[in-house]
Formats: sequence, structure tokens, C-alpha cells
Amino acid sequence: MAKIKVGIAGCLGRMGQELTKRILEDKNFIFVGGFEHKAHKKIGKKISDATNIQSREVVTNNASSIFKNADVVIDFTTPQSTLSNVKIAGNTKTALVIGTTGITKAQKNKIKSFSKKIPILMSSNMSIGVNLLFDLVKQAASSLGGNEYDIEIAETHHKHKVDAPSGTALSLGEYAAKGRKTSLDKSKVLDRTKNLKKRKNGDIGFSVTRGGEIAGEHTVSFISKDDRVDLVHKANNRSIFVSGALKAAIFVSKRKSGYFEMKDLLKI
Repeated sequence: MAKIKVGIAGCLGRMGQELTKRILEDKNFIFVGGFEHKAHKKIGKKISDATNIQSREVVTNNASSIFKNADVVIDFTTPQSTLSNVKIAGNTKTALVIGTTGITKAQKNKIKSFSKKIPILMSSNMSIGVNLLFDLVKQAASSLGGNEYDIEIAETHHKHKVDAPSGTALSLGEYAAKGRKTSLDKSKVLDRTKNLKKRKNGDIGFSVTRGGEIAGEHTVSFISKDDRVDLVHKANNRSIFVSGALKAAIFVSKRKSGYFEMKDLLKI
């Protein structure tokens, strides 16, 4: 297999640094550089001077230059940055892997529109284990009926995470709703403090915890009056997201266009 040239959006962020390290170590890839937003303090510095990563590449704010040199760009940034990056990818015909969370339905539809020109793989969670969990949640929700089993989704992340509930938690809710043949918009309950009333059959409740440096923990509970079934995934560190993103990069590098999710890669 020819080496895949990869660029990193948000290369100095937590995931950006983890991805850069792994790409430099992996013989399947060539690191062509990374970029940051224009106001970043370390623009113009070598990556090795800005981090503990040994790379002579300079941190740039010229995203287009990275897209032009890359076969694939991996983007774990913010929704607004991702929308900007997908437009550039469309112009340069560069494949894109998106792990950004907090993306709205309208933004997702906009991103999908570019997949007619380029291959895009987007997932709220790049972990193979979590993507298996999505499928298990759908099956469980289908088997454990809404008149008997209440669904509650709890998630915990590091204190730096801005969006809440996490994109993964919302995706778990979507799969639970699919299993019940309904929509998450109709059944989700994000805040029980505004309307003080008892739980309705079919509600999908969410709870959020932020603290420390927890990479990510998600629990989907199916609770009846007689028993409880918990489906749990705990990420010990970010390496599982990096591994998934690199598998995704290999996958999209072989496509000319189209919109994909991790389930397409895993054939779930």
C-alpha cells in the first residue's frame, strides 16, 4: 500500500497532538503538516518547539496549503472550523475524516452536501468499541419495550469539554430511538429542572458529568421495575479515538466521493 499523506486540523489540540504523534510513528502515513486558527499564539513555530513531538513542520494558519499537499485531512476541531475546512476540502478535492463533536443537524447536512465531490467519514466517536455499542443499544432498545424499560444515558468527560451532552451520548440516544422506531427529538429529555413532572413512557433522559481528565465514559441504562440492563463503554485514554481515526483515513483514501460513518468501515 502506498503511503497516505495526512494533514491535521487543530494540530496543537489534545487530539491533534495525539494524531500527529501516531502518524509520525506509523509507516503507512506521511505527515504533511498541521494548521491552527489564525489567532493561535504558536503560528509560525516548529511543531517540535510548540510541543514535545519531534517534527520540523511549522504550525501554519494556511489551511489550504495543508489540504493541497494531503490525501486526507483529519479534523477534530470545532463545528465552525469544520464547516470552513470542508469547503476547502471541496475545492482541493481532499478526503476528510471528521471527529468534531457538537455539530448540529443543519451543519451535518451542509457537510454531507460536500460528499458529492469528496469522500467524507464523520463520526461523533471514532472508537471501534463505541461504534459496536451503538448497534447494541439499538438492538436492546428494540427488544426492551418502552412500556416496561426506561432509557437513561449518562456520560462523563474531562473538564475542558464544552459541548454537553457529548456527541457520542446524543448518537447513543439516536440509536436507542431508532430501536424504538421513534426520533430522538420527540423523546429526549436534557433538563429536568425546568419542568417538574414525572417521567413519561418513552422518554430518553440524559445526565452529564465534567471533571478531571476523563477521556470519555458512556452508560446506557434500560431500567424496569424488576431489573436493569447497563451497556457501558469507558475510554482509558484517547488512543482508541486515534486508532479509529487512522483506520478511517485509510478507508476514505480509497474512495472518490461519498458520505461514510464508522459503521461503514466496520461493516456493522
